[in-house]
Amino acid sequence: MRIGWKISPQEKRDLRGWILDVPSGVLDLYWKGKILESIRKAAKKAPKNVRVDIHPAKKPPKELRLNSDRIVRKWGLSAGGPVHRVTPLHDGSGLEVGLIASPTPAASQEVSNDPWVAKTEVEEKPSLYSGRWGGESPFEGGIEINGCSAAFGGVKVDANGSIADKPVTAAHCFLGPAGGAVYTGNANTGRVYVGRVEEINRTLDSVIIAIDPASSYAWRMWDGGVRDGTEYTKPVAGTAAPRSGAYVCTSGAWSGVHCDIKITKTGTTLDWGTHVSTRVAIADQIHGQIAAGSGDSGGPVFMLTSNFSQVLATGVVIGGDTHRSTSCTYLSTRCSSRLYFTDFRAVKEYWKLYTYLDHPIDDLNIANQALWATSGGGSPGGGLLLIFL
Repeated sequence: MRIGWKISPQEKRDLRGWILDVPSGVLDLYWKGKILESIRKAAKKAPKNVRVDIHPAKKPPKELRLNSDRIVRKWGLSAGGPVHRVTPLHDGSGLEVGLIASPTPAASQEVSNDPWVAKTEVEEKPSLYSGRWGGESPFEGGIEINGCSAAFGGVKVDANGSIADKPVTAAHCFLGPAGGAVYTGNANTGRVYVGRVEEINRTLDSVIIAIDPASSYAWRMWDGGVRDGTEYTKPVAGTAAPRSGAYVCTSGAWSGVHCDIKITKTGTTLDWGTHVSTRVAIADQIHGQIAAGSGDSGGPVFMLTSNFSQVLATGVVIGGDTHRSTSCTYLSTRCSSRLYFTDFRAVKEYWKLYTYLDHPIDDLNIANQALWATSGGGSPGGGLLLIFL
């Protein structure tokens, strides 16, 4: 089933967030101000197995983001405080703050008393993951590079109008300055030159790679296992925004493909103690199994299309929680049922990348395709239009 809508600029400002409850077939929308009767009527057109509930929202997303940054600067791990995560709540009620285990009581109480903090959770500090193999051009998402993994790519247009393939990966995989060489593989598999690090954005935990002029980067992604003969590639059909309640899969070069990973938080600012990452989504493997492992950093996070034959680029793996450790697969040695990843659309926007199949609307694909949700740009006539297919 697919749910889609077109929304005017004014309504886009008033729509503060949404949460999907796939097992129950419920879509919760959080709205600022008066809810128009036309919107209520549109929501009532949902089929019997889908319910759309509209709720009032309080604080605007921009102010939530600004106060997220403020709290990290004041109480983050990098500032010597107990805060490692700040997530805006989808209902606009405030911020959810993740505190490291056993923080000093005074610091914890000070954070809890902040007027923008609606909820705190005591959590373990997240762990960064670092560490296909040796393949030839064209390269695809999910290959091993420099002990990590590579994600999706896009096309970048330079000042002279020329275009070039530019894959992305995680910045913490490259501790040095831009310009370093990027390889895939090792002595056993063959070591192949991919290109060089072109630019680094530490806050977004993102690196853009300049592919060797003699090579290219395909708009495809590796699926299957790791160096066991089960690997194969799938085409990337577009991009998808991470939404709370949606299900994703990962495809790291060290632990292979894993699915049934449910997004629980989005738009998070995460303080690792060594650096701060923004635009982070958090997801958990619903059976407590592996979501990603060491070496998978920089690899693809994706959703499946309705026929499972193509994928939608959703994010870039940046880490996990080793205190939620679980059994590893293939070559990874540290694995977690919790996944931290950056929003691929935010990465793509920052690097000004064009993907081959950009689409004007979001595609949100949920595990077993029980529910699809699509949201998009402003409609010429205005008004919220819900379409149930």
